[in-house]
Amino acid sequence: MTTIPPFAAALADHPFLSTIPIGSLRLLVPHVRSRTYSAGQPILREGEVANRFFLIRQGLVRLEIEVPGRGPVEVEILGADAALGWSWLFAPYRWQLTATAVARTSTLVFDGDALQAVMASDPPLGYELMRRFTGVMFDRLKATRLRLTDEAEIPLGGIAGPWAGKRTAAL
Repeated sequence: MTTIPPFAAALADHPFLSTIPIGSLRLLVPHVRSRTYSAGQPILREGEVANRFFLIRQGLVRLEIEVPGRGPVEVEILGADAALGWSWLFAPYRWQLTATAVARTSTLVFDGDALQAVMASDPPLGYELMRRFTGVMFDRLKATRLRLTDEAEIPLGGIAGPWAGKRTAAL
């Protein structure tokens, strides 16, 4: 019987990657680490270099954008099972939002440069990951538009993305 490396099992358990074949997940394992953030701790800051991607395992993360004349505006709150960060995929490789842990938050953090190399070396995996990242981007952009125009309350976990996350017991 083949054993699954610990991080491969954690990746397979996360909704963002759960349907990716274990052989492909093994390609990602060398480029991921676990990281926990305390309540109030910044995870990423708008305008800084974007070089990571996060899968939230548990906790809550507030996303904000700086709006001229208004200051920081909350865009969304992400919970467990959410995917966070796509700015590392596109030049100029700067975060488009600020993310701060609202409660103790456990994540899996991927090295963005290494992940891009894996995606380029395995085109079927790269395509599938880009399809999923595009879903995350669509969800964040729609949530941002709705929040900035005050059209509606944004539910925890976003609009429609399957990797937007779920409410935890933290709040």
